[in-house]
Amino acid sequence: MKIADLYARTPEKMSKDPRMLRGFYYNHVPELGDFHFNLPKLAHRMTIHIYKEFEFDARRFWRLAAVFLDNRPVMVIQNAGREGDDHAARFITDVVAYNELVHYLASLMHPDPLEIPMAPIDVNVDIPGLDDFYGSSLDGYFERY
Repeated sequence: MKIADLYARTPEKMSKDPRMLRGFYYNHVPELGDFHFNLPKLAHRMTIHIYKEFEFDARRFWRLAAVFLDNRPVMVIQNAGREGDDHAARFITDVVAYNELVHYLASLMHPDPLEIPMAPIDVNVDIPGLDDFYGSSLDGYFERY
């Protein structure tokens, strides 16, 4: 699946909670450290488009989502397993927007974040496993344990 196709898809739901970006072991914005303890429940400029989120039981879930800043796509995030920690991945497609996201989230915590250099992922490159990971797929069948 291509990220461009995922970005164009209508999400099942949306969230403005930046704490979704950090779990016990995973961190989709590692530049901010253990930030989820220091952020409010709402980040007005950020929206997480959740394309699929399925809870297998009280602990295990599967989530495929994308993070947008000011309606600009920034990255795709994947989580699955216990508290979403057994599988976690991110695919940053806009480095400038990602740096703005880091700065914005950091501004909600402290005033002086660092500039993060990295190479973006082309949204038109087919990424095997983007929509099929941890034994489930975006358009597949989900069943509770």
